[in-house]
Amino acid sequence: MTAVSRRPCTAFLWVGLILPLLMLLAAAAVVAAWMPELPDPIATHWGAGGVDGFAPKWAYLPAVVGIGMGVVVFDAIIVLLAPRLAPSNGVPVSSVAYRAMGAINLGLAALIAVLAVGGAEVQKGLADAADAGNITGWLMVGLSAAVVALVLGWFLQPKGPAVDAVQATPAGSIPLATNERAAWFGTATMARIGVVVLLVGLATIAIATVFTLAAGEATGWILAAVTLFIAVTVCIMLVFRVRVNADGLVVRSIVGWPRTHIPLERVAKVETVLLDPLREFGGWGWRIAVDGRRGVVLRAGEALQVTRDDGRVFVVTVDGAADAAATLQTLRTHAETGSHYQHDSNGTNDRGESA
Repeated sequence: MTAVSRRPCTAFLWVGLILPLLMLLAAAAVVAAWMPELPDPIATHWGAGGVDGFAPKWAYLPAVVGIGMGVVVFDAIIVLLAPRLAPSNGVPVSSVAYRAMGAINLGLAALIAVLAVGGAEVQKGLADAADAGNITGWLMVGLSAAVVALVLGWFLQPKGPAVDAVQATPAGSIPLATNERAAWFGTATMARIGVVVLLVGLATIAIATVFTLAAGEATGWILAAVTLFIAVTVCIMLVFRVRVNADGLVVRSIVGWPRTHIPLERVAKVETVLLDPLREFGGWGWRIAVDGRRGVVLRAGEALQVTRDDGRVFVVTVDGAADAAATLQTLRTHAETGSHYQHDSNGTNDRGESA
């Protein structure tokens, strides 16, 4: 970890981990003190008509507060380990991810803590949890507390030193005679940290789905559909094939979709850039950045950046991005000047060299 990121990291530990855990522990202590006065089973969910979900009294704290603690710790681990599992490869470390996740964790903890206490308070002294009153008031208090904590969590953390915008490097070129042909092929694979986040998230949802189905809840099938959708999404986002030839740039998932094709005649500019998935795109996969760029961002580091003739920008992080850019730029130049060439699906030119 660099000196630039040490101060934001320390602030995140307090705002995004220690304070949320203390908040949830305080809520757990209050609920634990009320346990002798709570009914068994205890109400755990309210619908439009009142209480519609129950659980054994002993499961209330693990189910409500325990899950909140698990989410907070999981988020913190991801944020703290991201720089180690996904080296920046020259991309400056930013404090934005620390501030955002720290604020989110604090706001989430505030919401869960209020709901845990409120859900228990409306059941104190009842013999039957079905007689519990409406929890809407506590929900409004929880949402308000979450918003306040979210804002405070953001401003309690330092902005960090200003980081200059990453500069794009214009594409070079490769020697290519008019009677030669060229192509470039590469594979973009997701960074370890991205794979870990996606798989852990998928496993968590899958476990929740199994428990919900086992309990006979109608929502179990909805969760099962969501789990299947996420599993398919994870599979199609892990590996992408990248191809540059006379057809232009083609980037497609290993399963065939999603697929992006930019013909040579639509290419206005070719560059290479250094990207940070979390700082610039908010994660890994097929992403849209705040500045409007779109593309396949699977790891930090060098990426091929192509600007279309309509101004839209597409990026793909892939090893050998500079070679891919040089090949695409050369083919584009040949196309613009009317030079005649053919592309080779095997990725070789007439000299027998790999393009």
